[in-house]
Order: sequence, then C-alpha cells, then structure tokens
Amino acid sequence: MLWKLVSANKSPTEVVSYSDFLQMIDDKEVLSSNIYLEANSANIHALLRGSRKYVQTTIATSELPEITARLKDGGAKIEISEAKNGDWTLILLNAAPLILLVGFCLFLMRQMKGNAKRALVLRAATARTGIGYDLHRLEEGRPLIVGGIELPFDKGPVGHSDGDVLAHALCDALLGAAGLGDIGTHFPDTDPKWKGANSMLFLEHAKKLLDEKQFAIEHVDAVVIMEKPKLGPHFPKMREALAKALSVGVEKIHLKAKTNEGVDAIGRGEAIAAHVVATLTSR
Repeated sequence: MLWKLVSANKSPTEVVSYSDFLQMIDDKEVLSSNIYLEANSANIHALLRGSRKYVQTTIATSELPEITARLKDGGAKIEISEAKNGDWTLILLNAAPLILLVGFCLFLMRQMKGNAKRALVLRAATARTGIGYDLHRLEEGRPLIVGGIELPFDKGPVGHSDGDVLAHALCDALLGAAGLGDIGTHFPDTDPKWKGANSMLFLEHAKKLLDEKQFAIEHVDAVVIMEKPKLGPHFPKMREALAKALSVGVEKIHLKAKTNEGVDAIGRGEAIAAHVVATLTSR
C-alpha cells in the first residue's frame, strides 16, 4: 500500500521503488536522508536537491551498508535512528485501520449496552402486579378442593362454587394486575350458573381476558394458610392443574403453605385462606 506522508514542512512524500531510489542517488539528486531502522528493514526518507521533493522507500537491513556508502559518495547528509523515534505520522497512518476498528467496536458495545438498559427500563415500565386474597369457612362433609385438586380430608370450604380458595385468590390477583375488576365482577355468587362450578373455569376465563388485553403471565407467588392437612405433598399436582388452566409453564407457579399457629378461625381449623401475588407484562 502506498502512503502519503507529511514531512516537517508539510510537503507530501512520494513512495518510490528501490531501483528508482538508487538511480536518484547515482544522479546525485539526494540532498539528505533520514533512515529509520526496524527489526528486519529500514525506511528511508530523502529530500531531493532540485525539486525539493520528499521521497520514501523501504530496504532490507542487509542492504543498508551499500545504501549509506552510495549516499555518502553522492554527498548526501545521512541521519540514522530507531523507527520508534522516527516519523510518527507514518506510525499513525499504519495504525489507523486498527484504531478505527477498535473505535467502532467500542461504539457498538456502548450502543448494545444502551439498548439493553432501554429494554430493561421498558420491561419494568410495562410490568404490572396484582394481589389476591380469599377465605372460606370449612364445614364437615364437604370436599376439600385447593388449586384444582381434591384432597382427602373430613372438611371442605363453604362457597357458591367449589370454594377453591387458591384459585379464587389467584383469579383476583390476575384480574387486578390487568385492571379488569375482581372475581365477583365476572362470576357473581348471585348467578345460579356458577353454583358448584369448577374454579379452573374462572382461571381459564381470566386468561382469555388477559390475552385480549395483550398481557402475559410472568410469575405467580401464592401462600395457602390452614392448620391441616399438610399441603406441601400436593403442590406438584396443584401447580400442574393451575398451569394447565392458565396455559403457562409450571415453573411460573410458585406455592407455599403456612399454618396460623392455632390462632383465630384458621388456627382452630374452621377456615382456609390464600394470598397471591401475580406479575404480568404487556406483549
């Protein structure tokens, strides 16, 4: 590649072949020359007598003795130095592609980082959270249905539908996050068609409403409170039933169980309650 160099007096430097440079020496055209030594070569920058033009050529180190002898014979002034102390313009020009590449990479990294931050901000701005709570009295002889699963127990919830306290609290949390009212708005206990209804139908309807509003379920965190029976062993089936009703992955449903330490109606085994937090994002 041919480089146009800038000398001290701002005149352009012409790159010439080794043979042409030898001819200039023999014709005694070279007034002075600066020789910059590198590992296996030398760069020669020379000022010509008549034209006051600068020329440059590169030679092998082995040819340096012959060149210097011919320059001296031609009456040229010679200065020899290491390349690191030489023409910084040449060094910068040779390094320019690498400098541009590094700069471009840094620019891309900054742009990607900025885009990632904007995406996080946008995601945070479109995330919505809703809470749900429900409580039912327990009565002997009724089926105990929690999270869409019937559990073996001598008591069950009293309610207009199947009394699934977890499903009801979850439904309220989802509707609340989407700003769509509550379970009583969509499934009033005054409507006979919901008498004894499976609460999974409520969740399926809530999911349909979320889809219409372009909301996606990101995470559900729930806690069910009752003294007995133990709920933990039944959580895997509950999570599957709830995830199926909501058409989401099981990993998005998280369940916990607590007792009320013998306090109040729940502690006396007279009631069951659930708290749910649901997180949605806009699609």
